[in-house]
Amino acid sequence: MKAIRYAFITVGVLFLLTTVAVTPWAAAGLFLFLYGCYQLTKQRNGKPHLPKPRWIAAFGILLSVILAFIFVEPVEEATHKPIETEEKATDHKQEKLTKKEKELAEREQALAKKEKELAEKEKLKEQKKEADKEKALPADSPSSGLISASVTRVVDGDTIKITIDGRQETVRLILVDTPETKHPRLGVQPFGQEASAFTEEHLSGKEIKIEPGIQERDRYGRLLAYVYIDGQMFNQLLLEQGLARVAVYPPNTQHLDEMKEIEAAAKAKKIGIWSIENYADDDGYHANETKQQAPADKPPSAPPAPQPEPAQPADSESYQNCTELRKVHPDGVPDSHPAYESKHDRDNDRWACER
Repeated sequence: MKAIRYAFITVGVLFLLTTVAVTPWAAAGLFLFLYGCYQLTKQRNGKPHLPKPRWIAAFGILLSVILAFIFVEPVEEATHKPIETEEKATDHKQEKLTKKEKELAEREQALAKKEKELAEKEKLKEQKKEADKEKALPADSPSSGLISASVTRVVDGDTIKITIDGRQETVRLILVDTPETKHPRLGVQPFGQEASAFTEEHLSGKEIKIEPGIQERDRYGRLLAYVYIDGQMFNQLLLEQGLARVAVYPPNTQHLDEMKEIEAAAKAKKIGIWSIENYADDDGYHANETKQQAPADKPPSAPPAPQPEPAQPADSESYQNCTELRKVHPDGVPDSHPAYESKHDRDNDRWACER
């Protein structure tokens, strides 16, 4: 009987422990069951005890079962709970990853923006350098069309000899005409030597850039070009110093407006060729027609006795200007022609009023 009682108690305890495993609230029933068994043992031993200890133990078992049913979690919920926990943990990790990726993307964008700004700054610097290089050149000069050359000799104020790509060339400066120094008939004209010396000083033995004209060569095979030295157009320097006049031969008129302005400024200052009245004009130089002024400290000399004008040969011709001459001789005349006059030979090439 005693063994049966102990077996009953053991089974009851194991059962109640199972309910406790289901829900902690079942521990209350386990406590009542053990307390009832303790009172039942006291009753068997004749010691003071609570009345009806068996009912206490039975109520403990019943209470544990009821609590287990009340507080037990459904199987689906118990199954889904860890899944939900996992999903939440995964979502949390994804949020962290997304946040980091977003930060990295923002950093990359910031770096890309800085690189773009730096590239734009470098581009602006390069453009500024190019602009500084071309600043001294005329606004309409084709900087990309300039050709490097070396000056080997200065012929006169507006003609030089150069070496370009290993070959020798004679260059005639475009839109300028300086007085002659080596002409077989005209000899040395006023300011011719000064113009030659100026060209010799600035160009002889120097490295230059040339800009060929639209028409690259004249009838003598000379290269027609604008000459640049140290970023400045030398053709314009001659005009600035009053050592040349503007001589127009279409189609080489790329910088004509600028040349005219520079010539007008030198003419207003009365420097160089413009210091002699009626010496230079659109037709050329007229040294024999200039007015020589007597010194202020000497009285004017008596005019020479008039001499009869030499009779012109029957076949001679004379024209007031090139317009009149071209009406008779559209292509102009060489110096061997009776109509040739030096005042009509603007470029002193022994051909008057050529087109």
